[in-house]
Amino acid sequence: MWKSKLIPTLTAVLLLAGTLTIPVSASNTATGTVTVGNYLNVRSAGNDGAPIVGKLYNSEQVSIIKNVNGWDEITYEGKLSWISGLYVVTGKAETVVSAVKSQLGVPYQYGGDSPYQAFDCSGLTMYAYREAGIYLPHSAAQQAFYGWWVSRYALRSGDLLFFTTDGSGKVTHCGIYIGYGKFISAESGGGKVMEASLSNKYWSAAFVTARRIIG
Repeated sequence: MWKSKLIPTLTAVLLLAGTLTIPVSASNTATGTVTVGNYLNVRSAGNDGAPIVGKLYNSEQVSIIKNVNGWDEITYEGKLSWISGLYVVTGKAETVVSAVKSQLGVPYQYGGDSPYQAFDCSGLTMYAYREAGIYLPHSAAQQAFYGWWVSRYALRSGDLLFFTTDGSGKVTHCGIYIGYGKFISAESGGGKVMEASLSNKYWSAAFVTARRIIG
């Protein structure tokens, strides 16, 4: 379901597994988009137990001051406040998600990497990230070593998901998480680029790991 292909240049921000140290706090002055089914609580501090001071709704834009342990600091009604970063998509991640959604229904083809024509799984992820200026190899197994590990229970839109589809335990398939427990991938079985749910019994059992490329 993937094809090896040499890529002459790789973006410097993509580091092999084990070489990236994740900071507890990182400056991130970026614009984000809220992606929730209903609303997102705004809290006085960056934790689930902090008092709720307001609400944000789907597609609202926020200006992120910094991110600490998965919580985004913002200004809300003139005061510094916090929202869960799990429901906010920023810059390049938004570009990746938009790119992969635009290819829904495109036919599956082994070795395919052509938008609106044909994709295999890693060709699709390679294309979506290339739209955001990030270059990945045309190989699901190789892509699984880029960025840094993230728990399946702390996924953010734009994260890469990896699966084993032959029972070997080795990575043989990949897709892009789009929020709400769903992801998009080019499926050989379905014959096209499709949306699927991580809660589906097949995909849940086949899941191997997730990697975050965009911080």
